[in-house]
Order: sequence, then structure tokens, then C-alpha cells
Amino acid sequence: MEINNYNRAWRRLTGAFCLLITVPVTILVLVTASSLKEAAIEKVEVSLGRLIEHKKDVITLFLEEKEDLLTMMVGMYPVTYLGRQENLNDLFIAVNTAGSIVDLHVIDSSGKQLAYVGPYAQSLIDKNYQDAAWFQDVLINGSHVSDVFLGFRNVPHFVVAVSDPLKTYVLRATVNSEQFNNLLLSTQIGPHGDSFIVNSEGTLQTPSRAGLTELNNEDRLLLEHHEGTTIIKREESIVATRWVKDGQWCLIVKALVEDSLAPFYKVRNDIIFVIFVTSAVFLTIAVLFAKYFLQRIEKEARNKAELGHQMVQMEKMATVGRLAAGIAHEINNPLQMITSQAGWIAELLPEEEPGKVKNLDEYTKAVEQIRHHVRRAGVITHRLLGFSRKISVEKQNVQLNDLIEETISFVEKEAGYNNVSIIRNYAEALPVTAIDGPQLQQVFLNLINNAIDEIGQGGIIEIRTALEGNTKLIVEFADNGHGIKPENLKRIFDPFFTTKDPGKGTGLGLYISYDIVKKLGGTISVANRNSGGAVFTIVLPIMSLG
Repeated sequence: MEINNYNRAWRRLTGAFCLLITVPVTILVLVTASSLKEAAIEKVEVSLGRLIEHKKDVITLFLEEKEDLLTMMVGMYPVTYLGRQENLNDLFIAVNTAGSIVDLHVIDSSGKQLAYVGPYAQSLIDKNYQDAAWFQDVLINGSHVSDVFLGFRNVPHFVVAVSDPLKTYVLRATVNSEQFNNLLLSTQIGPHGDSFIVNSEGTLQTPSRAGLTELNNEDRLLLEHHEGTTIIKREESIVATRWVKDGQWCLIVKALVEDSLAPFYKVRNDIIFVIFVTSAVFLTIAVLFAKYFLQRIEKEARNKAELGHQMVQMEKMATVGRLAAGIAHEINNPLQMITSQAGWIAELLPEEEPGKVKNLDEYTKAVEQIRHHVRRAGVITHRLLGFSRKISVEKQNVQLNDLIEETISFVEKEAGYNNVSIIRNYAEALPVTAIDGPQLQQVFLNLINNAIDEIGQGGIIEIRTALEGNTKLIVEFADNGHGIKPENLKRIFDPFFTTKDPGKGTGLGLYISYDIVKKLGGTISVANRNSGGAVFTIVLPIMSLG
């Protein structure tokens, strides 16, 4: 597969991994955010419901407490006692320790004020309440709690009034509206929430925390009487309503959605951050895995291709070996015939009379020339046969210097073309060793060819042999080229590793050479020379047949 194909496959895999990770994560984030938002809104609704129920109980208890206080006082004291100003003053001080009552009135059945204690005594002298609606309601029902109104005091307030069982007089108290308003201070959710009380006509009985002075048309729809608590979800707010004071007042509590969702946004952002980081980690792992996976495939494909190339080369070499063997045998037959005929001529020439045969010496020289060139051709066919035996494995006694010389003869002309000098530095009287000569010759040939390719025109190759002790033979192939980079020294014998230009090397030559030397029981190593170039050292054991 070409590199572009691998890059295309990597991009497709990366895109697929991105979709497989980001799409579910996006859906998860959206679903989670939606669920959390719904849960947060539901929590606000529950909190509003509980809060408004609690405040309803507080308001009811406050009003009932005031009404019960007046009822208790009417039941304990007759009008003759309460109608005396000094008695009412003492009673007011005793029951108003908390300051929740502004003043007390004692009014007879005709509406005439009998006694009064409070800050407005001068304004209420000779005040008659006979025609007041609240006074008539008290005489009929026995008690009355008014709406908040200004009255002549021009201050918002409301009154609680009760009559004695015989309806002979009325005891009325003005309630401190500021204390009553404070009951709603904690009835607020969020910094922009609102809470207030309105009567059935929509008139505010307590101040609006948001500064409302009257209800808008949308809020007036909330005044429809209902049982229990009603919660209405609007686009920007959640509104809870509850009727109190026997359905005369409506408690309204509002919470803005944005204020209520602040904790939700924090949790949502934390979850999105965690999901984002986790997705990024998994996506990075997926991309790296895809890259690693494709690199492995690419490497395996390249190795497979190189192996196939190696097999083709080996098959070619085997074919060349068989072809060389066939050619050598075919040439040897006519050479043997030429040799025998030349020998026959050489035997016949001395029997001829010298006077009758002209140029006898020339004939004799020609026969020797024929014999010389036949022997030369025989050496060539012998070398071809020696090369062809590489396809088989067999050990024979080999003289190392002779084997090197035979190998040099294969590359001597190529070295001459490149003006490469081959310097021989052989040790004398090296012992023979039982080894596979053709395979070892292949190693020598490979090292010499590599040296010729490396040094180029005008280089020098030095071949040295030596004996180490009486057990090892050493062969060194040194050149004066550029040497080998330090980072490549450890990889030089790896399969498919090559420093040659593409198309000029397979990276298998030195690997095969290393494998052959190892199988022959020897070692091969490489190092850079101090004077420049590289030196390959082969160490072989000395063995004998059998």
C-alpha cells in the first residue's frame, strides 16, 4: 500500500474515531444538561411549595394570635373595666411587650369610643365608628381582620377587632404592619426573587421586594381562588400562590429561573469539563492507536514486500547458479575436445619432416597458445561451477587466501573501471579449514561490492588475513570511504536496513552475510577506522573434515 493510501486510511480512521466519540459525548452532554436543568427546576418548585406553605402557617398563626389575644381580653374584663383609661393603659403595656400592637380601642355598641391608648389619642377624640364597615362586621360576626389601608393616619396598617359575646362593646387593635411585613423577609428564593400579599381585588397588602405598586395583567390571573398551593412555570420565572386569611389574602412568591439555576450551571459546567477532558483523552488515545495500528500494518506490508523481493532475488541467484553450471558444463565439453585435438596435433608435429613442413615452430607456438587459452577458459568455467555450488550446502577444505583471490577475480574488472585499488595483505601459510567455501565466498563478494559502492572512484580496499592462535582465522575488509554513522553501527546488520538510495539496495546483503557467518560458526563485526572509512572483521574457527 502506498504512503498516500496509509495517510488517507489514517485520516478516515481518525475521523471515524472522532465521530464515534464526539457524537455520543455531545448527546450525553445535552441529555445530562437537560436532565439537570429539569431536576433543578423541580427542586425550585418543591422549595417554593414548602416555603409558601410555611409562610401561610406563619401568617395564619400571627393573625390568629392577635385575634385570640383580643378575645382573651374581652373574655376576662368587662366593659366597665376596659372603658377606664388607666386600666386600658396598664393592659396595653402588659400585652404589647413585643411591640406588635400600635394602639387599642374600646368602643361601645353605638360606635362611640370609650377609651384609647396609642399615639393618635388627640386625633381620635369623640371618634364614632357606627357607620364603619368593619364595625358592622364585628357586631355581626364577632370578629374582623381588615385589609391594609392608610386611613386618616396616612400610614399602611390593618386592624383586628372582636366583640364580647353580648355585643355590648368592641375591642380593636391596630397591628404594626412593619412587623407583619417582616414575616415575608425570608420568603425569597434567589437575589431577584419577590414575595408579597394581595387582597382579592389585587391591592398589595405588603410591599413588593421588586418594587411593584400594582399587579400587571399576567399576575392578575393568579387571583383566581384555588385550594392549596399552585405553582406556575413561566418562561423566566416560577410563581407559587397560596390563599390565606380564609381566602381574603393571596400570598405570592416568585423565583427567577436564572437565579434558581446558578447551582445547576456550576454542576453542568463541571460535568461538561470532566466529559470534555475525558473525551479529549480518549480521542488522543484513539488517534495514537490508529496511527500506531496503521504504522504496524505499513511496516508489515513493507517487510512482506521486501521479503518477496528477497525471495525473488534468491530465486534469481539460484537460477543464475543453475544457468552458470549448465553453461560451464556445455563449454567444458568442447574445451575438452579442443584440448584433446590440440594435444593430438602436438604429438603429430614432431613426427613431421622439418624440411617439408613450413612454419613448424609457428604451428608449435599456436598449439601452445590454444592450450593456454583452453586452460584459461577452464579456470573461468571452474569459477562458474564454484559459484553455482552456492545453491547447495557442503563443507570442504578451503585455503582462505585462495578463496579470497578467487572472489576478487569476479570483481577485479569492475574495480578497475572505478579505479579502485585492492591491496592484499595476506598472512602466509594459513592452515586450511573445513567450511562451506561458496557461501563464505558470497560473504566476501558482498563486502567487496559494498566497499566499491561506498568509496567510488579512486578508492582503496585493503584485505588482510591473519591467524589467531591455532584456532581462529581472521579476515578484514577495510576501505577509505566515509565510514558509518555512529547511530547506524548497531543497526547495520538488521534486515532491510540500508543507507543506499532507494532502488539501489534492499538492506538484505549484510543481514544475509551475518547469517551465513553465524551459521558457519564465526562472527562478523564492523567499526570505523581512525584514518577514515570502515573495517569489517570476520573471525572463523579452524575445523577439519570429520
